[in-house]
Amino acid sequence: MLNWITGFLQEYGYGILFLSIFLESTGLPFPGESILIAAGIMAGHGQLNVWGVFFSAWLGGTLGDNLGYWLGYRYGSQLVARHGHRIGLTQEKYRYVEERFRTVGPPIVLIARFILILRQVCGFAAGTLHFPWWSFLFYNALGAALWSGAYGFGAYVLGDRIDTYLHGSPWAYAAIAAVFLILSGGTVLQFRRKLKAQREKPS
Repeated sequence: MLNWITGFLQEYGYGILFLSIFLESTGLPFPGESILIAAGIMAGHGQLNVWGVFFSAWLGGTLGDNLGYWLGYRYGSQLVARHGHRIGLTQEKYRYVEERFRTVGPPIVLIARFILILRQVCGFAAGTLHFPWWSFLFYNALGAALWSGAYGFGAYVLGDRIDTYLHGSPWAYAAIAAVFLILSGGTVLQFRRKLKAQREKPS
């Protein structure tokens, strides 16, 4: 897999990086994150420019999510109306979720890119729920910049060292997994508290 990704990057460079992340952000199953990490490592070896890697990833993520937003805004409500009942999503539940998304939507959009699956469906979901586009654009672009910088520059600076640590210590994977679980758990708890406070607020 790594050889396949590296070969594509060597042949098509920033274009394949942009396209992969763009398509992944619209909801398609493309390995955008893996390609970004590989591109960052290649930049560390002088094969790519790290700023080109960052900009390609940021632009692809932002534009892809906005295409997903438009598709959700245009067609999402129709899909919910026609097929939502099949998965228990009635119009009443849909309106409830829409209102809650308006309340806690900004942090969700901001961190969505760091979470698998949510990264692929956030734009479509935000559009379906008619989350304000200007707010979505701002938080989405900021989240894409943070994600592109974290993975792109992180792989650029630490790529070889990370690889060494992972192969040198059997506890490295467990430590990384623990960090992600703690961060994700804290985020989920924060969102649940906000939702609970909204439910208890008198109408």
